[in-house]
Amino acid sequence: MTDDRAMNRKLLVSVFNPQEAREAVLGGGRIIDSEDPRSALGNIKPQQIMAISDAVLGFRRDLEVQLSTNIGEDQLLFDRSGTGAAIQKSAYEIAGKASQAALGVAVSMGTRVHPCGIVKVGLDGMETGLLTDVLGECVQTLRRTEGFSHTQVMSVLFAQDLDLWEERRSVPAIRRALVSLREFHPCEPEAEHGFDLTGYAAGTLRDENGNVLFTDRGQVDLESLIDHGVLPEGTRHTTVALNELFPHARYGITGDRTARRTDREAIARMVDATVRAGAGAMMLDTSVLLKVARVGLVATERSPGMTDFNSLDVDETTGLKRRGILGLDDIRFFVDYCHHRGIEANLAGSVTSCQAQQLWRLVPEVDQISTRGAASAVAQDPYRCEGEGEDSRRDRVIVRSLVRGLVPPEQGGYLWLPQEMKPRAGEAVREVLDRFPGLSGHWADRYGRLTPFG
Repeated sequence: MTDDRAMNRKLLVSVFNPQEAREAVLGGGRIIDSEDPRSALGNIKPQQIMAISDAVLGFRRDLEVQLSTNIGEDQLLFDRSGTGAAIQKSAYEIAGKASQAALGVAVSMGTRVHPCGIVKVGLDGMETGLLTDVLGECVQTLRRTEGFSHTQVMSVLFAQDLDLWEERRSVPAIRRALVSLREFHPCEPEAEHGFDLTGYAAGTLRDENGNVLFTDRGQVDLESLIDHGVLPEGTRHTTVALNELFPHARYGITGDRTARRTDREAIARMVDATVRAGAGAMMLDTSVLLKVARVGLVATERSPGMTDFNSLDVDETTGLKRRGILGLDDIRFFVDYCHHRGIEANLAGSVTSCQAQQLWRLVPEVDQISTRGAASAVAQDPYRCEGEGEDSRRDRVIVRSLVRGLVPPEQGGYLWLPQEMKPRAGEAVREVLDRFPGLSGHWADRYGRLTPFG
């Protein structure tokens, strides 16, 4: 295997607090990304970013570590009307707020850990001209500063599969998870895909401190939903619909008006817009809507060169298999085209250990892979027997043993699989271990504790 300095490949791990940052560093994370998993966009307070920076600074690393933070996109794009409808802001206001946010997170990260912090700019739902203007404003603003002129700017754009979303959006467990993230808006009772929020609010909706708003369905009605700020003043009923994906064709990401899934034209247009803006990297991610629906970036089920673990990864509650958007050839095209245009390529979107360990080997040119969910487990309180966290996006915590399962092989990466897959995955495990000599593997329980294969 080529030594790490010759390749300089990096795992980005999104963390919420100093302890998670330490776990990420000890697991081999090379980019420590500040993110709040309690929100759909991951927006995080400046002081929390500073605390994460301090934690990383205090830990010895064999290889240099960078910091990154996402400035999000929904809060830049839209205001909300009294009925909850999205009203797009002006292009000038969007670019101005984005560049202000970029400055803020650059200052919060500082330069003590690494002189080149990374500012991730979420751009989903923007027409390509606006996308380039907003991203370019962030790049030029940071370059004009005295202390942060070396800050790297990374565009964050989403791959999508509209058909998979339509198939899975009405599954009750998916609705419930997205309601907990407040990924919904009021709609008329007769609206397509509308549903009664009162059936999903109890035990899911929380306040800013994480406290459950309603413990029983009997507590939920129109008045209580308005009183708690879940629905806006003036709402006349409790019907809501989940937020929508932004179709590529509507925003100029592809010229094919019938396109339902991200293709190479869409990938090239996203990369081209990133380059025109002067950014140095692009992250190809997936929307939180698709993440919750168990649709990630990597389609092992449509990649002949990969062992298909997606089809063996079945959710016990919904019975849904994990699915992906891009096959191996399209992922390789994204990486190659980024390098052709002179920028770095970052793969995100619910990337699992079994996907990452294959991608590092099959697409060795990839610069970065990003994770949070696959590096997290259910929290345990060692003092209280009943002190167990919820198995949810907002409550799971980063665990070093799971992080190590996503780092490149030259940095000690190994394979891990959820132990729930053990009855189904024996043949696939043998296949992947035979295909990649030197790869070791483990079963992981819900707390991130590992048991070697065999």
